[in-house]
Parts: sequence; structure tokens; C-alpha cells
Amino acid sequence: MHNAPANFDCTDIYQEHGYLVRLTKGREAKAQVFEVFGRPPTDREPQWAPETVLRCEVAREIWNVVSPEARAEFNRRLKLEGKPTGRWGADETAVQRLFGKELLVLSWAVEARDVTAEEIAVAIRNWHGLKPEERWWLYTMTAAATGLAHQGGMGWRGALRQALCFGTRSDAFNLSAVAGRGTLEPRANAKFAPSRTKKSRARKEDGPELFMTPSAAE
Repeated sequence: MHNAPANFDCTDIYQEHGYLVRLTKGREAKAQVFEVFGRPPTDREPQWAPETVLRCEVAREIWNVVSPEARAEFNRRLKLEGKPTGRWGADETAVQRLFGKELLVLSWAVEARDVTAEEIAVAIRNWHGLKPEERWWLYTMTAAATGLAHQGGMGWRGALRQALCFGTRSDAFNLSAVAGRGTLEPRANAKFAPSRTKKSRARKEDGPELFMTPSAAE
């Protein structure tokens, strides 16, 4: 059995606009999240180095709690799309652009050194309660003004902590429980192809009377 690749739907960060998670070592080990403006090289470039922006730094002990949750969410959606699942690498992991935005929303909410285990657990629950589009919007608003690593706790970054860490683990409330959500009326899918089910074979222990053709009435 082959291990999942150490990336999430981003096979070449040098050529794709995405995000890179780098794990540092040492006494103050951190997880750093960079936005990488990857692009294909031109035929006039003997080598190229995409521009990067450091968006977040979070302590490794916090990263070790939130990263499995992000992995589970990303892999769930990759499976739905029929794409290979991913995993976190020991040193660096490339993450596709939209997943990277969602990862940063969660990381920004719990990046402060004084965050508690209770707040992290609540933030994870509330992050799961948000739809991807809602996470993208939160990223856009936050990154526009306070999207650099050194701007933790400022403006929208502070607001993210207040929003995602709101409540306790025992609360019934979470951000997904919003009144007014529903769906449109179901519409028939013209491309739907029902899977063919195999006909079950008669078991040997079944009596012949279960499969006898009834005789015509005299």
C-alpha cells in the first residue's frame, strides 16, 4: 500500500499558486504557513524562485492539535472529487490555494500564545461548522488588512479568535447552527448514472421451494 503524498492537491508549489506549510525545529518549534505565488518559468529563465509571503506562525503544540482536523476535512473533500488524498510531511507540505485559505482561518484563530485548550477545541468545532465559501470570505477580509505573520491579534485577526473561539465544548451552539439555512427544491440530474447492482445468487441452503415456478391451476 502506497503512502499518501505529502501534499494536498498541489503537486508542484513552484508552478502553482498555493500555500506551503513548513515545520521548524528547535526549542521554539513552529508551523509556518507561506503563500507561494508559483508560476511556470519562461523559456528565458535558467532558474526561477516564486515569491512567498509568510502569513502565519503557530506553535508546534497547537499545530499538532489542529493539523489532523484540517487533514480530515481536506481529504474528505478530495475523496468526493475523486482525487488522491494527502498528508502532512515531516518538513514541508504544499497545499492547494483554497485549502490554504481555510487552513489559515483556523490557524489565525488559535495562533496566540495565551490560547487555551478549550478555545482550540471550540475553534476547531466552529471551523468545521463553516462552509468552505464562508472560510474563503473570512480569509479574504482578514488577509486584506492583517494578513501577515507579525499582525497576529490585530483587526480581523483578533476578530477571528473572538468568533471561532466563542462558546465552550459543552455548548449546543456552533457556527453551523444558523436559522434560515436550507436547500432549493431537488432538481433531476440528467447525468446521473445509477450503479448496477449484481443479482444475488441462491444460497445452497435455500430450499428449492423458494425458486420453483408455480404450476398452472388445473
